[in-house]
Parts: sequence; structure tokens; C-alpha cells
Amino acid sequence: MSATPVKAVEVRCKRYGPGRLPGADNRSIGAGYAFATAALLATLSFVVLYSVNILLAVGPERLWIEGGLLYFSLLATPFVVPAAFAAGALSWRLVPRDLQYCGLITGLVATVLTYVCATTLVAAAIFGEMLLNPTAAFEPSAAVLAPALFGAFGFVSTGWITLPVGALSGYVHERAVAEN
Repeated sequence: MSATPVKAVEVRCKRYGPGRLPGADNRSIGAGYAFATAALLATLSFVVLYSVNILLAVGPERLWIEGGLLYFSLLATPFVVPAAFAAGALSWRLVPRDLQYCGLITGLVATVLTYVCATTLVAAAIFGEMLLNPTAAFEPSAAVLAPALFGAFGFVSTGWITLPVGALSGYVHERAVAEN
């Protein structure tokens, strides 16, 4: 990988990105911002690439039929971005800085933690909805099982884009922090 594209991303991140947000001077919070931005980028990239794939495979007339995964991807975004912030901040504190390829490892750990945190947030939202609107079919186990299945399916269907984006984000963030 050439250093020039990575350097360009670092410069843009410093000029326009998370470094300008409140608390970004704190390395863990800065990592949270970086990983939340990466999660948003990965989500939007997945939606665009999957849409193009569907359009090329089945055509625009069947997009609404085949686009269920797109709907869930967009629906998951409000859960994924805050989860990525928390996972990024936590992983930046947990992974030792003296490891070789620390940024890449931190990025991968943050990506996996994002799935866990987002699944937990979805479970809490479903459980809260069940408590607010109880029905005869109220089963608390469904509030845990359904999000776990969504999280596992989400990881299997989007891991091909989120893992590389997370690793690259960790690498870029590590280089940006090392220069300051």
C-alpha cells in the first residue's frame, strides 16, 4: 500500500474530519470519532455497492423485492454509529500501544466490538418496545434472540467491507496520533 493515499486521508481527516469535534484531543475519544466515521462510511459503501449489485443482477424493477438487506442496513445505522464510537474508544484503551500493527489490530477489535455493541443496543430497543407495548405474545427471549440473529447475519453479510474499513481506519488513526 502506497503511503501517498494514506497521507491524503490523514490530511483530510485533520482538516475536515473527527479531529475538529469536541474532545477529539483525548486519544480515546478521537478514536471513537474515527471509528464512528469509519462505520458510517462502511454502512454507506455497503448500501451503494449492494444497490449496484442488485441493479445489475435483477434490474431496477425488482430492487424493492431484493432490497431487504438495504432496508436493514439503513435501519441499523443509528445503532451502528454510536456503537462504533463506543467500541473505538474502548478498543483504543484496551489494545496495548507497543504491539506491532497496533492500529490495524485496534481497528479489527473495534469492528468486532461494534457488532456486539450494536446488537446489544438493538436488543435494548426491542426489549424497551416490548415493555412499552405489551401484547399477549410478549417473550423476553425474543428480545435477545432476534437481535443476536440480526447481528450474526449483519456480520456475515457486511464483514467483507467493515473489517477492511475498520483496519484501515485504525491504521490511519494510529499514524495521525503518532504524528501529534
